[in-house]
Amino acid sequence: MVDLNIIRKRKARKIVAIVALVSTACLVVLGAVALLGQRAAPLTILLNNSGASLALAESSEEEAPKASFLLAKDTPGYTEYDGRALEHISDTEEIDSELSTTLLTPDRNSTLYYKYTFYVCNTGSAVADYKLSLDISYPNRNVRDFDLADILRVRFYENKDLSKHEYKTYAKATSTYDAESGTYVKSPSHITTSDSDFAEMFESNKVILTSEVSALAPNEKIRYTFLFWLEGNDPDSEGKEAPIGSSLALGVNISAHESNQTDETTTEAQEE
Repeated sequence: MVDLNIIRKRKARKIVAIVALVSTACLVVLGAVALLGQRAAPLTILLNNSGASLALAESSEEEAPKASFLLAKDTPGYTEYDGRALEHISDTEEIDSELSTTLLTPDRNSTLYYKYTFYVCNTGSAVADYKLSLDISYPNRNVRDFDLADILRVRFYENKDLSKHEYKTYAKATSTYDAESGTYVKSPSHITTSDSDFAEMFESNKVILTSEVSALAPNEKIRYTFLFWLEGNDPDSEGKEAPIGSSLALGVNISAHESNQTDETTTEAQEE
């Protein structure tokens, strides 16, 4: 799980630029907030099979170890990041690959973005369906401070065709008070700056996203990559003090069962 505890906050609206060379691109760090993982795993992935035979793997190689639980490696504390630096590499294997790594600051004392890639594999003889969710909780929360989830960005890759790198980006909805109705109206947040695309909205305060996969055939696999960062351009991070002692916990949960659909390839082989 990601356990993000604020440990410092620079003066409001003061941005410290740290330039890091990644491939051919220079990435700008917005250093307003730094976070500490308290040695907790940044991400946990839990698979529950009910009549299905799915498995998790950290590599696409057939001989890669299979498991029903994965624990991501720890990283240094997080610092705010300018997500615009991702635009030129988001749809490539520079991020969406088991070979790519989490991005740290040049001094390696802070995390700019965290990424983790894994595979869901059908190791059984039956077609399987499953539902994946990315859940969020607040093990420590100071209600007087702003919510860390307000500036969290999640880039979610789900690709059965391993040559593709399609993704969606999620952010917590922006709440605006409507005087006419006397209620708060939710609308999508921008991914980065006010002229960027809008992000998909978190599904709720407890669930960031869900995805349902049907008819994963025997020996098929799907590659997943999760990319997390704290968006330094988000208006919710401007002019506010760090939430002392607050934290977020993120975990992927996968529930699988045998599908009602039949794999045509398997059926043909059995008939022969």
